[in-house]
Order: sequence, then structure tokens, then C-alpha cells
Amino acid sequence: MQSKHQTGFTLIELMVSVIIGLFLLAGVFTIYLNSRDSQRVIDEEVRMMDNARFALETIAYDLRHAGAYGHHNHEGQANIFDEENFSTVTGQCGGAGSNWVVDLNRPVFAVNDSSDYLADCMTGWDQGDSIEVRYAVPLPTATVQADLIANNLYLQSVANYAYLFKGDTPPPASKFAGKPNLRYFLWQSRAYYISDHTDQAGDGVPSLRLVSLAPGPIVENSILLRGVEDLQIKVGLDTPLVGETQGDESADTYKNPNDALVKWNQAIAARVWLVVRSEQQYPDIDPTSTYEVAGVVKTNGDRFKRIVVSTSIRLRNANTGD
Repeated sequence: MQSKHQTGFTLIELMVSVIIGLFLLAGVFTIYLNSRDSQRVIDEEVRMMDNARFALETIAYDLRHAGAYGHHNHEGQANIFDEENFSTVTGQCGGAGSNWVVDLNRPVFAVNDSSDYLADCMTGWDQGDSIEVRYAVPLPTATVQADLIANNLYLQSVANYAYLFKGDTPPPASKFAGKPNLRYFLWQSRAYYISDHTDQAGDGVPSLRLVSLAPGPIVENSILLRGVEDLQIKVGLDTPLVGETQGDESADTYKNPNDALVKWNQAIAARVWLVVRSEQQYPDIDPTSTYEVAGVVKTNGDRFKRIVVSTSIRLRNANTGD
């Protein structure tokens, strides 16, 4: 009678197989974790880039419109009607009596690595430049006096001059007698700066903040984007050549706002940079790595991820002030 032999795995073979399988699983799991971490970093970069582009486009829009005073962009042709009304704006930067809201000689203005109104409006200023813009937004052509709101600031304009006024009582019709194309505009006063916190003071998260005129009229301070730790601007100047009385409407040189050569009547372009920092630190980021903003090389100094975005803007500024 032929004997039957059963074949199978010995205990040793089974243990070796399990160990090999565990090594394979560990390798697959490690690859998965690394891929997940890499994807998380990429997602964070994409989110930071999208947010930074949004903030940069908002600033660029304001800069492009700065100096639009109704049907023109020449501050010498705009006037303030009943000027004492404007000193009562709640939260007015610079305090009572300040003309920050309606500073017609500054359709666009910037301060290098500082804040022009630090003590009054731009609270918590941390670092970077500050930027101010002023302009008027056209209302529908069918807008009449009855459509105006008592707690807003407006500009009423014809082709060659305009009046700023408060509420639903515009200047007398005699101011514009016989003038065509009379339009109403909503007045805008806005400023940008970097704060050392978000809505919770002392939280250590930098933010890009917006100071803006709101119905009331009041000056409000709000967050435009958290995580922004630096704002820089360079002014593009149209400097006349030797023997010329005026420039050729092209930016010949870019200067920091406080440079002695900067005359705001020659500012026809701007370059703006934003530095956005991640919410958390990443252990694989080299704290000695560097990045460049506005021509200056800076060191990370920590393990936060940073991205730098920038844009160039053509200004419509044609004022005659300094």
C-alpha cells in the first residue's frame, strides 16, 4: 500500500513569509505617508497662491483707479463742498479735523516700511510698506438726488470739475448750471498695511489689513488676508530727460516710496509684492533658505513655508502735488 504524504508550510516558512509581508507593507505605508505629506504641502502652496493672487488683484484694482475724480483725474479740478462735514467721520485717521478721507492731493500715496497713520487707523502695524488710495466709483447714470443715502460720501462731477459732499444734499444746482454730463460718484478712501495679528490681538498670525470708508460715514479696519507678513511697493517714475519739461509717460525708474527722488506727480506705475506665510511649520523646510522680495534677499529664519507674489500696475495718477 502506497503511503500518502501531506505537504505544506512549516512554521519557520510561515514566519519568514509574514516578516517579508510586513516589510513590504511598511514600505508601501511609508510611500503613502510621504505622498500624503507631499500632497498636503502642494495643496497648501496652491491655497496660499490663490489667496495671495486675490489680495494682489484687490490692491491692483485700487491702484489703477486711484485719482479717478469723476470725469477727470486732476485734483486741482475737484473741490470739497461744506468741508466741516468731513471732520466728523467716525474713526477718521489722524483724528478729528483730519482730511485723510478726502485728501485730494494724495490720490495714491505710500510709506516705506512704515505706516502714515499708525497711531490712529493702522493699529498693530508690524512691517512692510503702507499704501493709500482715493477715487470715486461711478453710480448708474440714472441716479438722482433722491437715490442718495444720508450716511455716504459722494462726488458730483461734470467734465472739467467736481464737488465732494456728504449725504443726500449735493451742492446747489447753480454750481453746475449749463454743464452737460452731470454724474454722481461714490467716494472711496482705502489703505493697506501689515498687522502683527488677525482679529485676535496677540495671536502671532500676521495679516494684510484694509482700512476703508464705510457707510456712516465711518472708517473701518478689517482683515483682507491672514498669513501675509510683508507688503512692498516701488513707485515707477516718469522723469523728464535733460532739457525736457515733462516726461514721455513711461516709467523710467522704480524707487522706494520715501526716496528723495519720488515726486507723486511723476508716479505713473507701481510694482507690488506680497509675502504669504503658511499657517504651520514644516520640518523639511531649511530655515537658512532665502527668498527675494522687491530686490532684497531675506532668510526664512524658521520652518514656515513662504511664497512671494508680485505684479506691475499702470497708474492713472496725474496730480500736481508732491
